[in-house]
Amino acid sequence: MKTKLLSAFFILCISSPLFSQYNWQQMNTIYPAGINNISINFSIVNEQVIWANYWNAGGKVAFTKSTDAGNTWNAISNVLQYNDQDFTVEDFQAVSENAAFLGASYILNSGKGRLYKTLNGGLTWTPIKEFATRLTYVHFWDVSTGIVVCYPDMNPTAPKKIEIFRTTDGGTTWVAKGGILLADSDPSQIPRYIHDDLNDSFWFGSSGGEMIKTKDKGATWTVIQTPYDSSHYQFGPKSLGDFVITGSNTAFFTDYNTGKLYKTTDGFITEQYVSDPGFGRQTHLEKIPNTNILIAVSGLFETGSVRGSKYSTDDGLTWNVIGNTGMVFVKSGGINMTFAHGGDGTGGYDDYWKIVKLVAGTPPNPNPNPTPTPAPNPNTGVGNPPTTTDDYVFGIYPVPTGDYLYFNSEIEDVGYTIWDSAGRLILKGNTGSKQVDVSYFEEGVYHIKILYMGTEIIRKFIKK
Repeated sequence: MKTKLLSAFFILCISSPLFSQYNWQQMNTIYPAGINNISINFSIVNEQVIWANYWNAGGKVAFTKSTDAGNTWNAISNVLQYNDQDFTVEDFQAVSENAAFLGASYILNSGKGRLYKTLNGGLTWTPIKEFATRLTYVHFWDVSTGIVVCYPDMNPTAPKKIEIFRTTDGGTTWVAKGGILLADSDPSQIPRYIHDDLNDSFWFGSSGGEMIKTKDKGATWTVIQTPYDSSHYQFGPKSLGDFVITGSNTAFFTDYNTGKLYKTTDGFITEQYVSDPGFGRQTHLEKIPNTNILIAVSGLFETGSVRGSKYSTDDGLTWNVIGNTGMVFVKSGGINMTFAHGGDGTGGYDDYWKIVKLVAGTPPNPNPNPTPTPAPNPNTGVGNPPTTTDDYVFGIYPVPTGDYLYFNSEIEDVGYTIWDSAGRLILKGNTGSKQVDVSYFEEGVYHIKILYMGTEIIRKFIKK
């Protein structure tokens, strides 16, 4: 995954006392002339690319895009005109700077779905598949492999179960994975608004409180009845709220009506209470990739809800306030790519259809004073800095490390960047500090890079 340099402002914030001073900044999205400058959907591709779109009931869809982490936005000149009755955009996902998928339905609630694709940055959109029932979700792992989730077929002879279709060739051919194949799913349920993905997984909730999951890019599916009787439902006695996947069987989630935070470690078979972020009904969650930072936001204007945003660095046990402006649908693509829908908090029609970004760094280090790695032992050599000539140009130790990574170099005051194993930018800093605190990194393999006399020097380390 390729990434451009962060803005100078962000670099300053992660390397100075300003690190903890962060807030939501409204994005200056730009659409073609005559289009309302609000965004119904947005989709994060990577550490730099984010798309957004606006649509209306007249079947007009306009697109905008940023390729520099939201610093600047550019309108996509062509507007898609969709002329079918009761037009609705249901879902939207971009998979690269040039490729994206748009799911729509027509003849609302009782009609059909249609999937569109662009491969030229949104200049043209091609309808690639008609679905017999209303389309709900679109999710692609890359330009070739993806799934579409649709309403059940309610005809008298149909199985009346949620329909899932999978493609591995970009939408040319499709294989049914839902309907009667969802043997453990109850009939007459519909897919609800809660869903999340992580690596090869995609999970979504049903109206009856089921969690329907794939861990292999849609090839196989399992159904779990959660401890909840419904999903995202205001009148359910115990309704499942928003969730974020954190591992193969682990996730954080909320009770839809109370906003209380829970955790599952067995794929939603059981739950463990964690805390109450304090937002009440319809609290949205997100975890910033490659960090231990959870974000919770809320934006409803009704009794029982508190508007605002908070973060946690201890798996949701305690929460810290970001602000009190209402936010919804928070999503993150990395440490500098956390976005949500939000506005000025006045509650007008446009208030929650504007994109905002978490700026001025991310929440502060969850463990600002960790116990340092013991000093190197000169007698055993354990923990000693590298001694080869090449490593003295830029050496790091100890490897692996649990808290601090130290620099041992003949050069000082050069900038470094740290990347994870997936190529995502995690941190920037300067070697003059002689060390970097990595205690809040997730376990895994990382690379640190400097530029010295025109040559890139890269070292690998393990965070344990």
